[in-house]
Amino acid sequence: MTTSASALSLQGPSKMWVQTGPLDINQALTTSYAQVYPSGLTITIPFPGVWEVAYQARSVINSGAANTNYWASTVLYKGQSPIDGSQALAGGGGPANLILQATAGQTVLVAFDANDVVSLYAKGIGSQGNNASVLSNADGRTAIAAHWVSAV
Repeated sequence: MTTSASALSLQGPSKMWVQTGPLDINQALTTSYAQVYPSGLTITIPFPGVWEVAYQARSVINSGAANTNYWASTVLYKGQSPIDGSQALAGGGGPANLILQATAGQTVLVAFDANDVVSLYAKGIGSQGNNASVLSNADGRTAIAAHWVSAV
């Protein structure tokens, strides 16, 4: 896993939006949900209210053996709990050693308290012998952004 020098969250002048900075990462996925790049792929909600949260996750999937499938499953977390409706899935299968790249994500409306932390989690799903990772570089980015919508 590598990082760029600009991995901190960015905030608009009125703090009405927050987003992660550009990242350079390549994190292999396991079969259990794990946080993706904890030191750079999180945002902290600056004040309470309803926020529109969107993310995109670029995944690379290798379906090693022929006629097997593998997917990268992603989900946003609020603290230690998954955010309902934020799950996304990318992947598939086919001939041996088929390598797929896809960017999947979701946009959801969520009520937050001040200082709630939003982070991206991911896992690999499918046949043994296959693998997946979440990737972010100049060719395709993985990011989280949030925009304040209204008071609760």
